[in-house]
Amino acid sequence: MAFLDLLKQLLQVNESPDSPGSLAARRGLELREILSDDPNDIDAFGELAEIVHSAGSSGEVEDPLTADEGATGSYDRAALALWSLAEELSARPNAWYPLIELARLSVDSDLDGAVRRLTTAVQRDDSGQALAEAIKVLRQAGHPNEAFSLGMGYWDPKGQKFKAGEQLVLAQLDAGRPDLADDHLAMLTHQAKDKHASRLAALREQLERAKDDEEERMREREEQHREAEAGRLATEEEQ
Repeated sequence: MAFLDLLKQLLQVNESPDSPGSLAARRGLELREILSDDPNDIDAFGELAEIVHSAGSSGEVEDPLTADEGATGSYDRAALALWSLAEELSARPNAWYPLIELARLSVDSDLDGAVRRLTTAVQRDDSGQALAEAIKVLRQAGHPNEAFSLGMGYWDPKGQKFKAGEQLVLAQLDAGRPDLADDHLAMLTHQAKDKHASRLAALREQLERAKDDEEERMREREEQHREAEAGRLATEEEQ
């Protein structure tokens, strides 16, 4: 089902042109036109997503991730409407943000598919904005290793936006890799020059906490090893 049909269904549009549903539907049409011109307009997509979610409707509809298998289940109709919109827009060769949204909607049920969509999105954008959004999607879904692997594969500290490197460092910290985060934070600091001081300071603070935590874990492991070794020696002496 096309996005506009789903939008009307969600908003329960009636004949009254001044009803809340009709007004929201008209705004939805305006935003859809904006996205037709620029599928990467994040603000327009966000506003349209708010309109869809505000409808607050859900029911038994076909899940787009399993539709070719004939599967039917309880699926949020707002999410289905957004999926339909993002899928329509992602066919454009310059459209990267719709792929980010498709990945966000599918990451919990199809991680591999979400990573493929995110990778395609990143390849369509040289600025680093898509990379930052892609890493963020994976981090928020609880997949920091996949997030920093994607980031390390595509981050260009010389030519991309600050937030791409920022998200990469955060993903490495999420994954418990302060060693990698330290290296990339140094590159990010060099890239930023005198900009983004507060954000760099926040990253350094998180990095120092992560290093302290890692040192504490190492001390605990060493203590456990000493205790185990002492127990082994005591057992050998008793024998």
